[in-house]
Amino acid sequence: MLALKCNNLGKAFGRRWLFRRLSFTVPQGTGLVILGPNGSGKTTLLRLMCGLVQPTEGKIVWEINGSVLRPSQVRSLIGAVLPDCEPYGELTAEENMQLVADLHGINKNYANEWLERVGLAHAKRQLINEFSSGMKLRLKLAMALVHEPMALLLDEPTAMLDEQGRQLVSELVAEQKRKGIVIVATNDERDVGYGEQQIVLGKNR
Repeated sequence: MLALKCNNLGKAFGRRWLFRRLSFTVPQGTGLVILGPNGSGKTTLLRLMCGLVQPTEGKIVWEINGSVLRPSQVRSLIGAVLPDCEPYGELTAEENMQLVADLHGINKNYANEWLERVGLAHAKRQLINEFSSGMKLRLKLAMALVHEPMALLLDEPTAMLDEQGRQLVSELVAEQKRKGIVIVATNDERDVGYGEQQIVLGKNR
C-alpha cells in the first residue's frame, strides 16, 4: 500500500517561512486537499511532494508497504499538474502526448486515447499556442495520467474549466482514488470534496 508521510515539515525562503510544523499522512485510496490564500505555499508544498525542491525542516517520504522509496522511484509513480509542467506551445497536442509516451515507454496509440478521454480528440493536431486555457489544462491532465501513476498531484485543477470540465476532473479524481492517492491544492471551496483530509496554509505565519 502506498502512503505519503510528512513530519514537522517546513519551508522558508530567506527569513520568510511559508509554513512550518506540518505533519500528516495520506494513505492509499484517499485524497488530501490543500487550502490557503495566494502566496501561502500550496504550490510549493506540491513541489516538495514531487521532490522538485527540498524542505527547510522536517521530513517528507513516500512509502510502499512501509518501505521508503528512493527519489527515482517517486518520480515514476507521480503524475502532476503544476505550473512547472507546461506542454510545448509550438507542438500539437498529439506531439506533446507522444513525447510523454516516449519518456515513459508507453504505446503512442494508448497515449492518443487519453486525448479522447479528456475531450481533445478533435484538436489533437492543433498547436498548443492556439489552445484556450481550459484546453491546455485538459491536456496537462492527460499528460499527467497517461503513465497510470499511483499518486496524482493537482494545482488549481478546476480554475479555468467550465462545468463540463469540472465534471471531468471529478471523474478522474474518483478513478485515481480507487487505485492510489490524490492531492489537490485549490482556492475553490467547491474542490474540498476531493479529499477526505484538508489542511489550511497561511493561518499562523
